[in-house]
Amino acid sequence: MDATVVRLEIPPRRDHLALVRLVVSGALSIDRRVPDRRVEDLRRAGTEACANAVEAQQRLGREEPIAVAVEIDAHSVVVRITDHAGGFDPGELEPLPSVTDPGRLRHESGLGLSLMRAHTDEVRFTPTPDGTEVALVIRAEAG
Repeated sequence: MDATVVRLEIPPRRDHLALVRLVVSGALSIDRRVPDRRVEDLRRAGTEACANAVEAQQRLGREEPIAVAVEIDAHSVVVRITDHAGGFDPGELEPLPSVTDPGRLRHESGLGLSLMRAHTDEVRFTPTPDGTEVALVIRAEAG
């Protein structure tokens, strides 16, 4: 099977996140190697990555569109979100308390990376000239 790529650009506004969910679901309906439960996982992770990109660009007043690409091949599905928010290093984030620590309840934000990692097989962050590309990977199941 040749790779299928679906591309979308959205303005840095939260009201376009539903469109991202629809595009991810629609692209994955092309190839049934990804079970429905994993489609939902990738939708959640992709929405969270886009929401983070929107917030980061809004903080900087950047109006460039956020690029979303869904790449499907015989081995995996990758959702790539590329922003123009100046860059992001996940290694610089303060670690969250354990899920069993009552202090975790005080964290209203900062859970997005944990969510992305929990719902995908791999998360990669790549610097771009003016931002970050987040790649969310789910390996396809044969059958």
